[in-house]
Amino acid sequence: MKTLLVPIDSNKEGDLVASKAIEIASAFEAKVHLVHVTSVSNKDVFDEGIEYIPQEAMNDYDKEMTTLNEFKARFSEAGILCEAHLLQGIPQKQILKLAESINADLIILGLINHSTLYKVFVGSVSNEVIKGTKTSVLLVPPKK
Repeated sequence: MKTLLVPIDSNKEGDLVASKAIEIASAFEAKVHLVHVTSVSNKDVFDEGIEYIPQEAMNDYDKEMTTLNEFKARFSEAGILCEAHLLQGIPQKQILKLAESINADLIILGLINHSTLYKVFVGSVSNEVIKGTKTSVLLVPPKK
């Protein structure tokens, strides 16, 4: 196991996922690819397919990249080779595409407990990643 993909969010589950990924990457001397996927706003996309990103969205991206780099620093401090990817789009699709392109050996995902109603209408990124990949997936549950 040499390549780990770690989708990360800036929430308490993100801290748990990062800690577990550091533990596994250290044990296997694996390279880690951190990824955060931002949403696509319909108002930011024109019919021609050209994207316009307003300043407020750029500020959000800067904050997300800063958070991603803070997580990356934790891996670097642990002596782990790490790359950070800030992507835009549908999270499960971007995660699956990146997993394939880096030839990930393991995807480490946080498991967020959403309500049944939320799952019915919105779905779950972790469920969609599990259904869409041939790569092994480790789910990190939230602390109780």
